[in-house]
Amino acid sequence: MEGSPDEVLESMAWYLLCRAFRRKCPEGKAARYLAYALSSELWVRNKDLYLSRARSLFFDSRGEVRDLDTVFRYVNSFYFQGKLPYPTLAWSTESPGTRLGFYFAPLNLLAANRVLDSERVPRYVLEFVVYHELLHHVNAGGSSPRKRVHHTKSFREQEMAFSHYEDAERWLRKLVRECRSR
Repeated sequence: MEGSPDEVLESMAWYLLCRAFRRKCPEGKAARYLAYALSSELWVRNKDLYLSRARSLFFDSRGEVRDLDTVFRYVNSFYFQGKLPYPTLAWSTESPGTRLGFYFAPLNLLAANRVLDSERVPRYVLEFVVYHELLHHVNAGGSSPRKRVHHTKSFREQEMAFSHYEDAERWLRKLVRECRSR
């Protein structure tokens, strides 16, 4: 947040203090910070710093078995008519029990968990995770990093348009169970 406007820093102080003391923030006090925290203004300026500190991310799209570039291009072409902008692609080493992928709109960053980079995991499972994360991008209006898209009923219905939806869901549940039991 270095170099951020004073109004944003004051709003951040309100937000953090209210969170620390488990109090509801007074109306409008945190809004400036929350909007700025997801703004392109902040993230474009700090992209290289963030990416250099992201210890759980590897930015080579080629994994040991799968290539995120190939998977993204296929999913974008097949499900989104090739209209989505090419994201920064990364493999994540986070616990698969935590998350199997994510899309971070302010940096146009799409990451998939390394557990999906395996011969034993069918390619369509990785394709489904990429599809799911791209749905977040599409449902947020494409370029609006401020709108967070939750897994609403409509979102879940869109997920079901994936050609191997039920098989992919079954595989993901199995993977998460296996990882949590270790």
